[in-house]
Amino acid sequence: MRAINKIFLKRSFRRVVLLLLLLCTLVFAGVATRHKLHSPKRVFSIPQQQYTAEYRKYPSVFRKFVSTLPHLTTPEHYNNSEILDDPRFGAQSGPKNPKIYRPYPKYESQRWENSHRGRYSPCEGPRGMLISENLDDQVGVYVGDLGFPKPLFGSHEAVGFNEDVFFDRYTRYGAYGYGENESFVKNWNKPARVQWGQINWGKLQEQCFVKNADRFSTEESLLADLPQNSTKRQIAPEARTAVLIRTYIGKIYSDNDMQTIRSLISELSLQSGGEYTVILLLHVKDGEIEIEKEDVYQEVVEKNVPKEFWDMTVLWNIPIVSKRYPHLIQMDITDVHRAQWLSVQHFTLTNPEYKFIWNWELDSRFTGHHFEFADKLADFGRAQPRRGLWERNARFYIPAIHGSYNHAFRNFVQRFEHEAVWGHMPIDHPHLKPTGPNPPVDSPAKDPNYQWGVGEDADYIGFLPIFHPIGTDWVIRNEVYGYVGDNTARRASVITHSRLSRRLLLAMDQENVFGRHMSSELFPVSTALLHGFKTVAAPHPVYSDKQLPTESVDRWFNPGINGRAGSSKESPFGWKRESRFLDLSWYYRANLAGRLYWNFLGWRKDWTGGRVVSFLTFFCLLSSLGPLFSLGSNNTLRDNGELTIFLIF
Repeated sequence: MRAINKIFLKRSFRRVVLLLLLLCTLVFAGVATRHKLHSPKRVFSIPQQQYTAEYRKYPSVFRKFVSTLPHLTTPEHYNNSEILDDPRFGAQSGPKNPKIYRPYPKYESQRWENSHRGRYSPCEGPRGMLISENLDDQVGVYVGDLGFPKPLFGSHEAVGFNEDVFFDRYTRYGAYGYGENESFVKNWNKPARVQWGQINWGKLQEQCFVKNADRFSTEESLLADLPQNSTKRQIAPEARTAVLIRTYIGKIYSDNDMQTIRSLISELSLQSGGEYTVILLLHVKDGEIEIEKEDVYQEVVEKNVPKEFWDMTVLWNIPIVSKRYPHLIQMDITDVHRAQWLSVQHFTLTNPEYKFIWNWELDSRFTGHHFEFADKLADFGRAQPRRGLWERNARFYIPAIHGSYNHAFRNFVQRFEHEAVWGHMPIDHPHLKPTGPNPPVDSPAKDPNYQWGVGEDADYIGFLPIFHPIGTDWVIRNEVYGYVGDNTARRASVITHSRLSRRLLLAMDQENVFGRHMSSELFPVSTALLHGFKTVAAPHPVYSDKQLPTESVDRWFNPGINGRAGSSKESPFGWKRESRFLDLSWYYRANLAGRLYWNFLGWRKDWTGGRVVSFLTFFCLLSSLGPLFSLGSNNTLRDNGELTIFLIF
């Protein structure tokens, strides 16, 4: 023992031990650093408290940002055929006057007519004139640059939105009744007043469709004026889309709700010649009310919906939409939280004329033009190749890190992710038969130019990553019924505001018929995954009130395996981590959208905006999507915590 102690006491031995310890430390640090810098399969295990501490270091971006007309820098020359000078300003027209914004196809052009089955016929609007020709029915914009903060995720460019145009509350909602009681507003041509209670929006939409029926139908009788050898007879009919605005018994409609619904009808349905139909999908929560009876149905509509919308309202209740699915009734999972899509599936089955369905939340707002929103998103979805699409969908797109969406981001994902989804995701279930298209080649590598899927409409378009819920602490990740338990391959997309194709909804219907189901934010994208349908997470611009460094943004929002948003306990969608969305413009628990929208409407919120600012100038916004709050019925806004509003900027 003494001999051993002598060895330990020798200085040379201690030096050797210390050198060995130092060498081990350096080797370990080097390996860890190399792994952190070069391994794509990184999983950050960072406590939420560290995010909160970093978040608090940065000041508010929008509290001091002044987004008003005097700060607008206007271009000397701006050439865009969708933006027209407003002739009502006459000689007083200038660069800071609002312009007319019409982001529609050139329906009257020979090129459009030659590529479409039928002709476009202008429709009557709420002022009794052809809506596409009446200046009072148009949306106005300001052209220029306000130095608006850059979005945290996504971009206008990625989805095709025009980022050179700004809207104020008068140019955006004036055509739909906003400001109609004000005697004078500078820089605004007040539209002719409408007796809104005498307008029948359902009738206007139906008349519009009938005038344009030859565009959307395969019936030869509608093409009687065409020669039998006309090539136009071979052109496929245009697809129609239903926009289902979700509402419920007892809903109190604010002025802003009314103006928003009118804008959706005018911009999507009437101005497009019936390409869209806007419908109020009203939930009758009391299943004992016999809405199958015509007189009861009409009574419910008249008691719960403003008169102008009566003839565009469709009622539903859980007993009616669930009776087709006895297995779901037996499992007691037909409530609207877990089975929101039953009402949409029921509508799809009873209205086969629509190829696409928008599930539209009434408490969402798009501050831009609704036709641009729907049309550009459809174009974006159609342009996406299927190769690597599920992998791109699985993360937040951060332009400062990922580069251009269609090139650099695609290469980035291919470099860091194994392309596991090609066609449908295999599942060991004897009775599940995929109904989506088969890939043209047997592996993604054999499609080097990313061709498969280009030109194919998206079956699902959502607004947040389509993430891997397995491995996260997301609260409903395991609400899976009738498949193969917790190991069922699945994806999730939070917030059900989305567009679905008819074929996806029919596949969901069949899954439910056979007793297979998932909770509402799992079911559409998981059905698409298992059947091989095309899904898209649209990289629309999402703003943040805190401009964290881009590396931190990626760290906190894409913390999963291979840089995904999901598949990790640190996923921002997990329990107690959703506070990361608090000051963003798109999430059901976000509050930035509401603050900006209050200011947009001329009201004070969180020390910004208000009557003085509203009187002196106009608060302007880019086109954007966002969640809202409850609005008072007399244009006064109240934040009662019951609703979330989504602003799309």
